[in-house]
Amino acid sequence: MSRAALYRRWRPRRFSEIAGQEPVVRTLVRAIETDRVAHAYLFSGPRGTGKTSTAKVLAMGLNCVHGPTPEPCGGCESCRGIIEGSSLDVVEMDAASNRGIDEIRDLRDRVNLSPAQGRMKVYIIDEVHMLTAEAFNALLKMLEEPPSHVVFVLATTEKHRVLPTIVSRCQSFEFRRPGVRMLARKLEEIAAAEGIEAEPEALMLLARRAGGSFRDAEGLLDQLSSFAEGPITTAMVRELLGSVGSEVLREICSSLCGGRAADALRALDRLANEGKDLGQLAEELTVHLRTLLLLQNAPEVALSEIGDQEREPLEEQADEIPGAELLRMIEEIGQTRGRIRRGSDARLELELAFVRLSRGYAEPDLDDLMARIERLEKAISKGAVASSRGASPEGAKERMEENPPEVSPPEEDEVEEEPVQEDASDDLGDTSDDLGAKIASAWPGMVQELKAKRKALAAAVYENARVERFDGEVLELSFPERFFVGEATKKKNLEPLLEAIEGRFGRRPRLEARVGGKRGDDEVPPPAGGAPEEPESPAPRSVGEASEGAGGDGRIRSEQEVFELAREYFGRQDHDGGS
Repeated sequence: MSRAALYRRWRPRRFSEIAGQEPVVRTLVRAIETDRVAHAYLFSGPRGTGKTSTAKVLAMGLNCVHGPTPEPCGGCESCRGIIEGSSLDVVEMDAASNRGIDEIRDLRDRVNLSPAQGRMKVYIIDEVHMLTAEAFNALLKMLEEPPSHVVFVLATTEKHRVLPTIVSRCQSFEFRRPGVRMLARKLEEIAAAEGIEAEPEALMLLARRAGGSFRDAEGLLDQLSSFAEGPITTAMVRELLGSVGSEVLREICSSLCGGRAADALRALDRLANEGKDLGQLAEELTVHLRTLLLLQNAPEVALSEIGDQEREPLEEQADEIPGAELLRMIEEIGQTRGRIRRGSDARLELELAFVRLSRGYAEPDLDDLMARIERLEKAISKGAVASSRGASPEGAKERMEENPPEVSPPEEDEVEEEPVQEDASDDLGDTSDDLGAKIASAWPGMVQELKAKRKALAAAVYENARVERFDGEVLELSFPERFFVGEATKKKNLEPLLEAIEGRFGRRPRLEARVGGKRGDDEVPPPAGGAPEEPESPAPRSVGEASEGAGGDGRIRSEQEVFELAREYFGRQDHDGGS
């Protein structure tokens, strides 16, 4: 003899048994009590949230022998017929398989017939968004002029696909997805009534896997009750669902954050050999990372979705991993999941993602490139990098034989000291001319401060600036070339400079930058710091040409040459990319 599934036996029979949809229940109960039941309702929401069950409870309340009542008895002939699906007054239609115009026309022909037993005829059309355009038009005609004894209940998981003209003729209700805790409590209630022994952590895992669907959660519990010979344990749930377990997820996250790519790849290989679904692994890893992120920012949200046994190890790992790293991992795994869904090999995509995350691969930005250029320039100026002739081992050997290297101790003036913060309160009473002079004298120190803060590009730009004047509000700077003016006015470079000025002098001026000296003067001023300007030479077009420039020894002798090289390189890259 066949046994009814749990989700069918535990389908709500009264409005009070409908869980998680209090606004919908309250409105329908009130409508029945005041005899203000609408002729058409539209129930929309995720699958398994109780749309069809609510429609049947509404039909029972309208046709119960003790009704119309918000609490149908469930024992009269009308209620039993609706529960068993044999009632002639409640017609349930699946629009996914009956979506054509012929089915709707047949429905239209039966609408005018009077109820066979009860007071009202209730038509429940499930997945109504699947109807064709012609069927929608025929349904619209019925909704515009319905008989007084008919109530339509349209159910859909995709409300946006229902015609607006249909929606406008219905009272619309949104069914909410229940939380993990609510699903777990429902499973505990069912397990206690059915005599099923289960660990609370196992029921919590089932509730998370159900994804907000009462029907899916009850179906999984029914499946596990047949699978388990004794109490349902967490290990049984993971074995049945193919889940990898929180321990493995924590292991993978620790390996990725610690830069141990080999450990993460070994764990992935072990799971693949065990037959685990690697696409599901990517989803579970995303959920795990989300939980860690919530524990850092909104612990109460995360704790409502995890069991008591998982709480302590998850909190420990959340304290170990920086939030920025979690965001990077979530974005990377999310992109990997997208490629897997589009048909890419799951194992390969996860392996690539693990290597990228553990090695910290990222696209270099302009600041990083300029910092590398600056370091290279310093190394070249000190003779630490060989020229093009010494690029090969043979060339390096030849250079060393011709000119044996001399090692000398570092000079004292090469030691960079921390910039001394001046007391801003002493400058507040100064005139603008005095303060401008102080800013000019402190300018090299502020450039060093930008370097200490790893603002290499900003430091390289403002190192070529000269303070012209300060009127109390506007700070005027001059630069040797327009390239520097453009970079100096960019927010990412300007903001660190203004912060340095404000920290020293208590002022946050507005910056004006131009090429040359005083207004109307076409002279190119020397760089800040009073160093004499070198004669201007044609910009080299390549590193090889630069090595044949001033001196012919391959050295870059000024910052101007570095910027020209960088501008030439990036301009060529943009040109090649555009062509």
